Amino acid sequence: MSQPTPKAQGLGAQLRAIRRARGMSMKDIANRLGWSESKVSRLETGQRPLSSEEVAALLAILNVTGPDRERLMAMARTPDEPAWLETMRHGLPSESIALATYEAEAVRVTDWAPLLIPGLLQTMEYTRAFMLADRIPEADIGARLMARQHRQQILERVTYTAYLDEAVLRRSVGSPRILRNQLRHLLDQAERDTVTIRVVPVTSDAHPGLISPFLMLEFDTAPAIVHVELLRSAVFLGDKAETEPYMQALAQISSYSLDEKESLRLIEAVAREVDGI
Repeated sequence: MSQPTPKAQGLGAQLRAIRRARGMSMKDIANRLGWSESKVSRLETGQRPLSSEEVAALLAILNVTGPDRERLMAMARTPDEPAWLETMRHGLPSESIALATYEAEAVRVTDWAPLLIPGLLQTMEYTRAFMLADRIPEADIGARLMARQHRQQILERVTYTAYLDEAVLRRSVGSPRILRNQLRHLLDQAERDTVTIRVVPVTSDAHPGLISPFLMLEFDTAPAIVHVELLRSAVFLGDKAETEPYMQALAQISSYSLDEKESLRLIEAVAREVDGI
């Protein structure tokens, strides 16, 4: 599925809101610029990327000036992906690049992790140990670790919630020392105001999330996107009919999970168990 970028959707949505506020129809815009109405519609819904020249033309017709014009023009000029990706594309799969791009635009991220500690909360030694177990080529691991560190910087600004299956806390990746450090890292990350970690007990009832892990990304002005990781690829789901079941699954997962304080006590208890190994 060809997925419009959140940035294109957000910019289009703002232009649509301005047009409506000016009392203009898509036909008015199309006639004045010599475009088709369908082109205006595609631009406003993010189904077609907007060039800076097209945005400048629209803003002129809509009489947008000053700081608002500069802000919208900056959105049109700025590449859709985070700048750090330009320096480390080699060794990164296209799905990782796409995910980092979406994360850079998201305002809320929710992880469901029934198998491993989610990537945004992993220590680098935990990540490296799993990559080696997954037979990722040594030549690619360095770039992937650097990319993971950059991705984790979004925890400074987004509202992030991770739901972890209790089994994840006990699954050794690399060595008991690596697991112990990882569990302590979870406790440290949970001290951030932006981060919430909740654990689903192994005694909970079956729920739809048992099928696979997934990541929900939500945006200010664009529809939510679900990222589902596969063994050597990933899919991004953006249609409401596709994302709604995942929204419902998260609601059920949340209802089965321990609250935040109980979850952190459990993580602390498991960390003590690992210390004793």
